[in-house]
Amino acid sequence: MDELTLVERLRSEVPGDLDVAAAERRWRDRALAAPARARRRRARRPLLLSGVAAAACAGVAATVVATYQPADPPPPPAAVAALLDQAADRAGADPVPRPDQFVYQDLIELRRTAGKGRWYQDRNQSWVSVDGSRTGLVRLKNSIEAGPDEGVPPDGDSVLKPCGQVPPIERPYLGDVPADPDALLRLLVTEGDGPRAARQWEAATDLIDRPAPPAVRAALFRAIGRIPGVRLASDSVDAAGRHGVAVTRTRDGVREELIFDTATHRFLGTRDIVTRSSDQLGRRGSTLFSSALLRTTIVDGVPKPAPGAEVSNC
Repeated sequence: MDELTLVERLRSEVPGDLDVAAAERRWRDRALAAPARARRRRARRPLLLSGVAAAACAGVAATVVATYQPADPPPPPAAVAALLDQAADRAGADPVPRPDQFVYQDLIELRRTAGKGRWYQDRNQSWVSVDGSRTGLVRLKNSIEAGPDEGVPPDGDSVLKPCGQVPPIERPYLGDVPADPDALLRLLVTEGDGPRAARQWEAATDLIDRPAPPAVRAALFRAIGRIPGVRLASDSVDAAGRHGVAVTRTRDGVREELIFDTATHRFLGTRDIVTRSSDQLGRRGSTLFSSALLRTTIVDGVPKPAPGAEVSNC
């Protein structure tokens, strides 16, 4: 997808009259309060701030209303659990990699830059060691040449050192995470603030595109189906333009969607949609972020890193 196509798809959501200085101040204030993440794990919510800043410049005449997140939202409808059971069955049938192999993933994301609010696509290819003892690789390529103040990480390779003593849930490959939905839900709620269900959802969405054994991936899908407040949307579209059914949860004026293929039930990607217009998020119905997991496969080796590649911890 070239930049022209990307802009054409999303132009209706881009504000026409930007107050760049005000947006940058808001973005920097909030971004400085958030911990930095490794380039290979670009978090949706912290880096969503670049999109938030661009949308905030629109000058939408709306008052910011504090979001009330109930402590005990209703349980998910039966249709959510049914869909995720089908997705779990599909994921559980995938091949199991050997410890000495790697999982290759090809992921694209659509984001906005910090200052000018330009839409761009980044492509993140990763080769992750299954047992964590071998050197992996991440290759990042952006669709635009960004300025120094636009918050876009540079193109290039990152060499992933072997993991060593790292908690299972923080490893690039989730090989030692419990393959049981209830145990996984307990693990997902151990960190963070706020209601239990909100913490479980946030942790689960952080893991959704992480490589994992088929049994662990199946358990994750079933665990998500048990989180209170989760709902179903009949149609959504990922960053590659593929339509599917979405498992959703709304918080802070944003509906976060996990998209699955309607026929095969394979996980496709994610999307974040504004549910209430505000001067911080922009117009209701606008897209803040989307992703598409294009390919996941098992490989025996890793490409040679480009000259000058960064070296990062597992």
